[in-house]
Amino acid sequence: MESEKISVIIPVYKVEKYLAKCVDSVLAQTYGDLEILLVDDGSPDGCGAICDGYASRDSRVRVIHKPNGGLSSARNAGLDAASGAYVGFVDSDDYIDPAMYEKLHAALVSTGADVCVCDVVYVDEQGALKGPPIPPMAEEVLSPEQAWRRVELADDGWRYVTAWNRLYRRAVFDGLRFQEGKIHEDELSVVPIYARCRSIAVIPDVLYWDVGRPGSIMTGSAAMRRLDAVDGYLERARFYRSKGWDDLTRVALGRAYDRVWMVLRAVDVGENASALGPAVRRTAGAMLRSADLRGAWLWLWYAGHSRRGKGGRA
Repeated sequence: MESEKISVIIPVYKVEKYLAKCVDSVLAQTYGDLEILLVDDGSPDGCGAICDGYASRDSRVRVIHKPNGGLSSARNAGLDAASGAYVGFVDSDDYIDPAMYEKLHAALVSTGADVCVCDVVYVDEQGALKGPPIPPMAEEVLSPEQAWRRVELADDGWRYVTAWNRLYRRAVFDGLRFQEGKIHEDELSVVPIYARCRSIAVIPDVLYWDVGRPGSIMTGSAAMRRLDAVDGYLERARFYRSKGWDDLTRVALGRAYDRVWMVLRAVDVGENASALGPAVRRTAGAMLRSADLRGAWLWLWYAGHSRRGKGGRA
């Protein structure tokens, strides 16, 4: 009989304050057959020692120490070492419900799906809810096309994008890894992951707590790095166009357009022209190929402001 082990991969970097709560929540899982891979991504603080301490106390924990390479690199190192038939990811500043993997695994078994997604709650460091309430996810089994439609069209479709509120059959990652050297790696993985699935199960249970904290990747002030998401949106648009899904193509291109504008408004355009230019050209070109004239406006605005040198802020 095939092993039913779940490999839980936790990338670790500069999270001394949060790591114990995260790891303890995974160790408390009601699902019994777990291995927990703590990937110390060259963390300069005491995280490596904390990881080693967990491994010395619990045989389910394995530690991988590696030079810093970023979140995708750490996830990939965990995938390379994982021995389970199923894989899950938890960000090291977040925490999960004790029944999360038991419920996700049960849904995969009962539906035969390749990925099972659960609902999420977004909280601050004290556990208080952040932002307005979001509609609950429905219990359903989706085809890949339906999943992509949830990504682009559903209220808060990001829940169908994130890598961590789910459980995967290990085979989904055979020959597939996260793109390294970028943030917004989840945006870049939406097409290839769902393309490998026969179906995607969704359960409405809120089982993952996403902790927003100062200094995390998504709340930091490095606006230029937010451009990494543009490549994900444009890749999705190209894929949707190849399928003839014009409505999804327009939405994905609109996301790329909005992201470029967000960065243009946040930085000095003249000083950052060498990095902004390629993103603007790719986005404007893709929009014009879809007869979206906003692409021409985006390019003309950028071309004018990039020549101003310092102070070319939107």
